[in-house]
Amino acid sequence: MFLCVALAQTLPERATQQMAAGLFDQAEVSYRELIKQMPANPGWKLNLGIALHMQSKDAEAIGPLAVAVRAMTQSFPAHALLGTSLMRLGQPAKAVAPLLRAVALQPKDPQGRRILADAYLQLNQPRNAVAQLAVLTRLEPLDPGAWYVLGRANEQAAAQVFEELRKLDPESKAFLLTLARVRRQQQRLRAAEALEAQAGGRVANAKADALARQIEAFNEGARKAFAQLGGLPDNPQIHKVKAETLRANGKHAEAVNEWRAALKFTPQDRDVERELAASLYSANQFLEALNTLNRLLVHDPDSAELHFLKGDCLLLQGNPEEALEPLGEAVKRRPSLLEARASLARALIAVNRGAEAVAHLEAAAPALDTDGSLHFQLSRAYQAAGMAEKAAGALRRSQELRAEKQ
Repeated sequence: MFLCVALAQTLPERATQQMAAGLFDQAEVSYRELIKQMPANPGWKLNLGIALHMQSKDAEAIGPLAVAVRAMTQSFPAHALLGTSLMRLGQPAKAVAPLLRAVALQPKDPQGRRILADAYLQLNQPRNAVAQLAVLTRLEPLDPGAWYVLGRANEQAAAQVFEELRKLDPESKAFLLTLARVRRQQQRLRAAEALEAQAGGRVANAKADALARQIEAFNEGARKAFAQLGGLPDNPQIHKVKAETLRANGKHAEAVNEWRAALKFTPQDRDVERELAASLYSANQFLEALNTLNRLLVHDPDSAELHFLKGDCLLLQGNPEEALEPLGEAVKRRPSLLEARASLARALIAVNRGAEAVAHLEAAAPALDTDGSLHFQLSRAYQAAGMAEKAAGALRRSQELRAEKQ
């Protein structure tokens, strides 16, 4: 009896020492034994959850952490770690509540807000993310990542509200003027002027005006966040923003340089390398693009987008035979990737297999063709398949689209 009492007295000390020493696997064993002896002790449940969390055993950690959260409503570690484990398990919707409680308990903790903002972004709630990231940048004003994500969240929020405005009233003065501003940013000045003229005769709509003001506010928030980012010491996020801006303005060769600069900070960042490959492709630097894409495909052989870019590079280099295999892989993995289907059709026509291209062009041309080129290819495919009447119709549509473009 005396030995059991002594053992119960020393085990908590041993568990505490194991946690302090980072021996989380041993601490796990100790706290499981303590919980057997005193199942109602929430502190030991919390410590078991911490030991499991620190070993990345998140699926096991959420049980004891959830018990600790219910029993210890003022415990920041319990709420923060439960939310973090749920995020690591890919459950952002469940993570929001404990993370909200965590930031309420410790408003000046930056990591809790960072993870909460990430949860909101994964849930496609950029407006909620902006609120958390705005606080985070005040807590961590020298963190380039925080400013970068705040800028992107503002952009996503602006796009989300723009879609709400479009659904509310696509003929409203507010929507037409907002769309005109977008066209001006795209250097499509004639389209912008036409929209502005169209808006001139419209009556104001209070709800639409309010949404337009939100869009302006989020766009201004993005501009300010990226300006703050640009004022920090050289960092990868600055180069990412510059690359994205250059790409949006069609300056792909300059974007390539910025993606390369970003990669110097994080050479193993495959997301940045993918962006580099895309910009190399858009800049017609096909040989370098192919080298980059081949490296990426080693690590992600199931990516339809990577197979498409590789195939299209080969096609644009004048190698349709070689392009067929990667383009076919792209379409097989993602039939809804219409750009891949259009390129596969072009390759098939180039090797005199036009009849096989019909189905791909029938899917892609109505959605993608803006200048008549795809309908022209569809006309050729119909001819190869012996469909003369359909070939004539596709050719007429090609000519109509070409006329509209002029």
